[in-house]
Amino acid sequence: MAGFLLHLSAPLQSWGGPADFKVRPTSTSPTRSALTGLLASALGRSRDHENTDLAQLRYVIRVDRPGHREMDFHTIGGGYPRELTPPTADGRRKKLGEGTMITERWYLADAAFTIAVTGPDDTAALAAHALTEPVFAPYLGRRSCPPDTPLLLRTDLDDPVAELDRAPLHADPPRSAATIDVTFIHDTPPAPGLPAATTVRDTPAPGRAFTTRDLWETQRTLPASLCAGRGTPWLNALITYAQTTPARETT
Repeated sequence: MAGFLLHLSAPLQSWGGPADFKVRPTSTSPTRSALTGLLASALGRSRDHENTDLAQLRYVIRVDRPGHREMDFHTIGGGYPRELTPPTADGRRKKLGEGTMITERWYLADAAFTIAVTGPDDTAALAAHALTEPVFAPYLGRRSCPPDTPLLLRTDLDDPVAELDRAPLHADPPRSAATIDVTFIHDTPPAPGLPAATTVRDTPAPGRAFTTRDLWETQRTLPASLCAGRGTPWLNALITYAQTTPARETT
């Protein structure tokens, strides 16, 4: 099965999970629904598209930088006359002076992820090409979170998962250590018999519903020399990596 390397980095990201209207949380890593939505948006698909082909894709997420959560207050309906305030559950309007609603929206700040995407050759090629010429502008969970680096790193690899041990880390190098412990998140068992670390409800289903899936988490020790820093040094490391890594063989 072929695939490609995807990279997600931004000052703010938001990977939503189960929520009510007042509190909108974020997961600590990209969700399957968000990744499907990112690729479907790049392909120009509508919200009600079933995306059965994208459901065949598998993801291994390397956490280059875990980031940290930040909360932002949003207010809705403040300062408006009663007929313009948010509706109540019974379809009426809130009383005058009670129309302002406060919500908490959580974001993941300063995080970076490199993702090995694998699947059937035609589906992987279609998704990778869409990222080079997206129909709709890509964003990382919310429209206020545009990516700050290229999304597509490599498309010509035989084994994208193995490349996660070689691709430059979008992180500052440790001051003295020769190695660094890196977290990997898998949506299939990375080893036989390994128990799942958690169960999440983020798999898109028809009717804008979601089903659950298991996730596995591993830690691998990688050379600290893979940490390429940020900005221009990381981009230069990517160029060197692309020039020295063998391309996928074709027959």
